[in-house]
Amino acid sequence: MIFAPTQKELFNKNIEALSNILLKESLKEIKSSKFELILGKDNLDINLKDTSIKNNGGGYNENLLYQDPIKELQ
Repeated sequence: MIFAPTQKELFNKNIEALSNILLKESLKEIKSSKFELILGKDNLDINLKDTSIKNNGGGYNENLLYQDPIKELQ
């Protein structure tokens, strides 16, 4: 996953805010991921796509964490 500079800054601030030192160090070690960040028009419309899973072309997209992020937040 490729992050924009503002995303990197926010990620680093969130990491530094963690009180669990083991979790903080583990997250700092992550260098790559098989996930792609999907951002919708709404600030709450955030999803993760597993790029290691091929979509079978059906209506259900099994490589997305949420099928309808906004609806699932309600």
